Amino acid sequence: MSLYNDISSQTLIIIGGILAVVFILIVCRLYCDIRFLRKGRRDQQARIGRLRLNDMIARLKINKNKYLASTSDMDRERQIWACEHCPEPESCEHMFEGDHLDPHDFCPNIDELERIKGTKSANKAPV
Repeated sequence: MSLYNDISSQTLIIIGGILAVVFILIVCRLYCDIRFLRKGRRDQQARIGRLRLNDMIARLKINKNKYLASTSDMDRERQIWACEHCPEPESCEHMFEGDHLDPHDFCPNIDELERIKGTKSANKAPV
């Protein structure tokens, strides 16, 4: 005698219903999590847009999509923090107003931004 012959159709319907409810709850939870993550990313992009970091990205001609794809959320948060707590915001302002200043002298994010752009050979071992 098989195990399946011992289970009534009502029991199968109940088990199927429970599985369907669990599946629906999991899908709803995933949907909510994805919405939360997308909102967080939009908020983060808005914060970058209000900072000089956005101007530096544009100055280096880094494609915004490449920047977002090349950096993790944690890296962007660190860059935002570094820009918000910049030790020399006046130098940054003067550079964007037209003074010929080298961002390597004052920008805490320049090395990482150049790595993203691909103009700096960071972390490469000498041959």
